Amino acid sequence: MKLPTINLDLLRSIPLVQKVGLLVMVLAGIIVGFYYYVAEPKSTEIAGLQGEIGGLDTQIQTLTIKVKHLDELIAASKQLEIELAKKKERLPPEEEAVMLLKQVSDLGIRLGLDIKLWKPSTKTEDPSKLFVKMPVNVEVSGGYHTAALFFDRINALPRIVTVSGLKMGAPKVEKGRFVTQTVFDLVAYAAPEEVKLAAAVPASPQKK
Repeated sequence: MKLPTINLDLLRSIPLVQKVGLLVMVLAGIIVGFYYYVAEPKSTEIAGLQGEIGGLDTQIQTLTIKVKHLDELIAASKQLEIELAKKKERLPPEEEAVMLLKQVSDLGIRLGLDIKLWKPSTKTEDPSKLFVKMPVNVEVSGGYHTAALFFDRINALPRIVTVSGLKMGAPKVEKGRFVTQTVFDLVAYAAPEEVKLAAAVPASPQKK
């Protein structure tokens, strides 16, 4: 294949102005071709990449915020578990709660209170299934300060025992001292009994 020959005489005969114009047109064609075939597609590709990068940055920021909140939720959950464990430590088994109520009664007697009524009521399980209430209707007789000391000792117990419905009668003089009748509801809180299901043992088939 032969390359096209350039007529140098013809090229020399073209005026300089036309040569410059022709050169400008050639250069303009090269620039336009470069723009449409190289620059513009690259610009579109770059714009697309920038959009994708922006989207990824947004996702990363969103995930970072979620992770931060997740860490906070995990920390709060662990703290709640610790607090729940501490509360559960103050909830004895029901057998111990019964003994605890007996100890409270003995405490009142040791302090000088006369136990007029000690009537346990039906225990009830809280809807949360986390604890059982073991209430007792109590009536005691004794000095005001003795009763106050009794309630203070109850409040200081390591186990959860509450006093509610407190009613104190008018003080009377008995054996040279002021005595008042005090009625209240005493509630001991206990851990619910765990339901232990016995594993069912399949009956051995009878031999024929």
